[in-house]
Amino acid sequence: MTKKNKLNKNQIIDLVFFAILVGVMSVFLWRLVIAQTIYSEIDGGYRSDILAYMQEMQGIDSGYNFPYPLFFSLGSFLNKFFSIDIAIAIAEVSLNALALFAAKYYFDKLLFSDDKFPDKWYVRIIVSLVVMACFMLSMWWLPRFGRIKLPHKDQVYIGTYTGNPWHNATYIATRPFAIVAFFSFIELLKTYEKKIEIKDAIVFSVSLFLTTITKPSFTFVLVSSAGLVMAFRLIRSKFKNIKNSLLAACCFVPTFVALLFQFSNVFGSRGIAAQNGEHGIGFTFFAVWRNYTPHIIEAIIYANAFALVGILIFIKDIKKDVMYRFTLFTFLVSVLEAGLLCEKGYRFKDFNFSWGYMHGIFFFEMVTAIMLLRATFTKSKKWFLLVIAWGLFLIHLVAGVLYFKGVFYGLDYGTLLPDSWL
Repeated sequence: MTKKNKLNKNQIIDLVFFAILVGVMSVFLWRLVIAQTIYSEIDGGYRSDILAYMQEMQGIDSGYNFPYPLFFSLGSFLNKFFSIDIAIAIAEVSLNALALFAAKYYFDKLLFSDDKFPDKWYVRIIVSLVVMACFMLSMWWLPRFGRIKLPHKDQVYIGTYTGNPWHNATYIATRPFAIVAFFSFIELLKTYEKKIEIKDAIVFSVSLFLTTITKPSFTFVLVSSAGLVMAFRLIRSKFKNIKNSLLAACCFVPTFVALLFQFSNVFGSRGIAAQNGEHGIGFTFFAVWRNYTPHIIEAIIYANAFALVGILIFIKDIKKDVMYRFTLFTFLVSVLEAGLLCEKGYRFKDFNFSWGYMHGIFFFEMVTAIMLLRATFTKSKKWFLLVIAWGLFLIHLVAGVLYFKGVFYGLDYGTLLPDSWL
């Protein structure tokens, strides 16, 4: 049997295994979404944002403005053939499955392209398990109905946040496109100064546009990070790479057009903005975040302990690894945008910039997991460092499984308390 046949066999075994994992997760998510729709109109648990989304898909005035056409158009289309609860469940579960396959694709591409990384069927299955785990990781918390608390941790989710918020369908819906946009931009970042790969540029531009019209929270983070990095490189080169920089910047044009369309009414001085009290974006110093927790530093640690410790392990890789360096910068930008930006008017308290921070958490953990897998199977780091990192990863995973379990059984997503206690 040739090496090529062995590789194909490994991939087939892994694909079947991963498809089963995706199917299992989709079953549980389907049941959760249906429960959220059933209880969306009554005060009885399964708190989520889904009622307003269903109303939007049905053409009912929800009292909110959602300039996110992809997810809502998909739901509206499916609602022509199914009831609204089934329609939104199909849309959300399908997009979540697409995100899983997108993540798996990039994990495999980044890891198995390395000749030092062993290409065995059991290694591929371990990688698949880690991919799935990245979609379950959550902030640290202690179960028992929230009565036992970690130091300086007043709530489970609120104020701390997670890369996997199961109560928000639009966050879940935008993630497949966000994953492709993030990793395709990193590919573009590696080469654009010397040569722009047309395929990478198109994939990035289209995926960024799609994530923007689904929910632009990650767009604000990625565009800010990318713009700052590209501007820094341009200045460092003394504008020698200005031609390729401008060509690469063209990838952002469809997204900028979409953003203008989405927010011209929301943040303008007339029309919808005048009616609902939205007055644009302002600046603050963590004031919105402090509304939810006075212990922001601890909150960041509880949400990112695994990835933050990963910095100490991979500190030497920051200089040489473009992906890891850009991930750290993107995470920093997500923290600063959450802390320093706010929506003026009645939406000030909603802390909508926290969604970008949650994307930052998600990619920070995902890329750290990729780095850790590479270091583990190539034995490039000392064993005790790997044990510490994997131990922290497992703590986040156990917390995430228990968090999903709590949400799955109708506990409040912010406190993990029964609805009757609130």
